Amino acid sequence: MSLRAVAFVLAVLCCARHVKTSSCHDGCQVRVELTSGPICGSVEVAENATHYYSFQGIPYAKPPTGARRFAELEDCDPWVEPLLTIEEGPACPQLDIIYGSIPVQKKGMLEDCMYANVYVPESAHLNCTDNDDEGLPILVNIHGGGYQTGSGNSDLHGPEYLMYKGNVIVMSFNYRLNVFGFLSLDSEKIPGNNGLRDMVKFLKWVQKNARAFGGNPKNVTLIGQSVGSASVHLMTLTKATEGLFQRGIMMSGTAIPMFFSASKTFAKYVADLFLKAAGITATDPDEIHQKLIEMPLNDIMYANSIAQNLTGLTTFVPVVESDHPGVTKILDDEPIELIAKGRGSNIPLIAGFTNNEAVFFRRVAVYLNMLERVRQDNRVVMPLRLAYGLNASEAESIADKIMDYYFSESLDMDKLLNSISNLFFVYPTLKLAQVRSALGAAPLYLYEYSYESKNSMIKRALWEQYQGAAHVEDLTFLFRTNTLMGDYVSFPPKDSDDHMKDWMTDFVLNFIRCNNPTCNNDTSSPWLPADHTHLRLLSIAEPKVYKMTELSDTQKSIVNFYDSVDPHTKALTKTLNIRPV
Repeated sequence: MSLRAVAFVLAVLCCARHVKTSSCHDGCQVRVELTSGPICGSVEVAENATHYYSFQGIPYAKPPTGARRFAELEDCDPWVEPLLTIEEGPACPQLDIIYGSIPVQKKGMLEDCMYANVYVPESAHLNCTDNDDEGLPILVNIHGGGYQTGSGNSDLHGPEYLMYKGNVIVMSFNYRLNVFGFLSLDSEKIPGNNGLRDMVKFLKWVQKNARAFGGNPKNVTLIGQSVGSASVHLMTLTKATEGLFQRGIMMSGTAIPMFFSASKTFAKYVADLFLKAAGITATDPDEIHQKLIEMPLNDIMYANSIAQNLTGLTTFVPVVESDHPGVTKILDDEPIELIAKGRGSNIPLIAGFTNNEAVFFRRVAVYLNMLERVRQDNRVVMPLRLAYGLNASEAESIADKIMDYYFSESLDMDKLLNSISNLFFVYPTLKLAQVRSALGAAPLYLYEYSYESKNSMIKRALWEQYQGAAHVEDLTFLFRTNTLMGDYVSFPPKDSDDHMKDWMTDFVLNFIRCNNPTCNNDTSSPWLPADHTHLRLLSIAEPKVYKMTELSDTQKSIVNFYDSVDPHTKALTKTLNIRPV
């Protein structure tokens, strides 16, 4: 019998036994055969003594180092000996001013950071190649962090709550950030959007390796929070991901550019800031590229930090790309134009926001001296897309209207944070729901999360006190915040926080299973898809209560106001005959 035949027989035998012992795998607790080579993971324990398989620090591409620093990712070189994957890999290089005491880089930072973590229920049939066995659904998490910071590690994205439910494979990964992921010189060697290309690369890796983990490559759901959420939306808008996933869950963020500008004008502005800080005076893109791949990491990060502090919450961001030979184009037009054309309209979505989003950014706003920035240039309060896409007089006129709307009596931090909540999260989410409904797109289920936690991870991380739910708060009831929770375990549910974890995981798993967050089980008060003629949302104020609510007067005012001042969304609203809410 050939070695390949022996390996296949062993895989089938271990599949039948769910690989619960190490005896058939030469000392590995649990072994999986990837397309690049074998890996050895560990057996871990989630809530209520639930066992699951953990594979951490899996390389999914060659390190983007040296000459590959700004290049599109390449497949890993294959290996023969089992690779031990029991520890998370390092985060990508970053300056973190966002996450407070949640250290999303506790494993350190390296350019060699293209690592993934995969968590598998014990019921999965590992290493099964039989296509008749469809396998478990897969949930791919794209982390947030403003495209400047963050990681896919379990500090903020622990899989334990979902592993307790036992019927989904959870995957998370790192992608290149800040200057490494989103610097654009509009050239073949530094085209921009490398971080987005990394996401596409990982989704292709998922397709190749899904069955090794007992997963179904035809049943992949993307989930993301903040810019992770915006990235989920961007993945629906690019042709590069066709067939790679089936649905998306968007928590506090869309690709409608309100917090970023995808214009080449803004990309050049940020690139010039960075290159000046890096001491690079060359103008030829190839010469700049050569200097950057030779520059020490610390020097690049120093220049990155200067650019980041000058621009504020978002610096290096997605950009509309030109055609470049050998480069996978991700964003071929402005996101609003792609949405209007119906790109991604076949993908069912959940999209929502919290009721007190921007209190999360209070510390950052103080650090960046945002109030003074507004006083010096009131364009700071307007969509970045408009600030860098309109002429000076048009931009000034819109900025004046926004200032009157929010700050007619006074300019203070609470009002500024409220404007950020509405501009970055509330308005674009509601507008997306309207537009997709008017286009006849696949269902979008809209929510507002306002549950006030008894043991808030975000309040602990930021040393803040506030009412309602802040940015990231809903995520902490779906993924375990392992950095702050320590050994705290309370599952099955014992209090309202535990009931909320149970509820949040249920609606995500229902959506994965049925393309409907309730699977139509709750016929008395179902979660209805968005309808542009009568926009409503699910109010998540307490666990296990499906309560559809009308938009508040404040939310209606927000939608109508930005529709009146934003020429792009105003035109889209008119074209689709969407009436005021």
